[in-house]
Amino acid sequence: MTSLLLIDDDAEIRNLYGPFLEKRLQAQSQTTPANDLVTICVDGPQALEVLQETTAFDIIVCDYSMPVKNGGDVWNYVKKSNPSVPFILFTSEEFNELPEFDKSFQDLGHICLKKPASPTKLLQVITTLLADTRKSQL
Repeated sequence: MTSLLLIDDDAEIRNLYGPFLEKRLQAQSQTTPANDLVTICVDGPQALEVLQETTAFDIIVCDYSMPVKNGGDVWNYVKKSNPSVPFILFTSEEFNELPEFDKSFQDLGHICLKKPASPTKLLQVITTLLADTRKSQL
C-alpha cells in the first residue's frame, strides 16, 4: 500500500487528483480499501503540521505557489527531516526560477512535473518514482 501526501491550495486540483490517485493507488495495491491512502493538505502550514506528526508517507506531491508557506518551504522541511521520501514538485512555475530548488533536487531523484498534467500522467510519474525508489533500497 502506498501512502501519498498531496499538497495544493487549488480546490480544483485537490478535488480532481485526490480521488483519482486514491482510487488508482488502491487498485495497484490489490489490497482491501484502506483509509488515508492519500492525505490532502490545502496549504503549506497544514502540510508542515502533518509532516511533523508523521513521516509515514511513501511519496509527496506538492504545489509551489501557495500563500504563507510555499512548496519551497515544504521541500526545505522534508529535505532536513526525511530526505529519502520521493518528492514531486507539481507546479506551473519554471523550475529554474524557484530559489529553493537547484540541480541537486533532481540529482537526488526527485521530480519537477509541470502543470497542467493529466491525472494519468501524474500517476505514471508517481508509479515510476516509487518503483525506482524501491529498486534502489534493495
